[in-house]
Amino acid sequence: MPSEETNATADDEPSERFLTLIGVGAGLVQFVAFTAVGVLALENVVYSGIIGLFAGVGSFLFIPWFVGLSAVQEAADGDVSLSAATERVSRSTQRGLIGFGLEAGAIVMIAVAFALDGADFLVGVPAALAVALAIYFVGSVVIGR
Repeated sequence: MPSEETNATADDEPSERFLTLIGVGAGLVQFVAFTAVGVLALENVVYSGIIGLFAGVGSFLFIPWFVGLSAVQEAADGDVSLSAATERVSRSTQRGLIGFGLEAGAIVMIAVAFALDGADFLVGVPAALAVALAIYFVGSVVIGR
């Protein structure tokens, strides 16, 4: 009979369906919240919708990967490095990193609009994409994937 305290396996990670549901729920909440904040603060529906889209898609990609990563680290005996934990997660690390970048990009879009005293698509969208790609590339180097 196997011991209950074994190394982390695929059974320790939540199911794909559960992770997808978490991602969909988090994405919808982020979309609504960021869009509402943008509409109320910036009074520009289209710009706010783009902010909400970045945040929602980013959350859909990042949250399930992060939950799976946390489950693997919790189930492991002893300390597990980040690189070793990402190898055990069934979700794609690249998708998780770009999701994190898109969420940060949404925040940058709001910050740019506040700094410029209004929504400017030619500055906000490229700034958000630049932040998303920078986080993706730095994360890929740090994690080693």
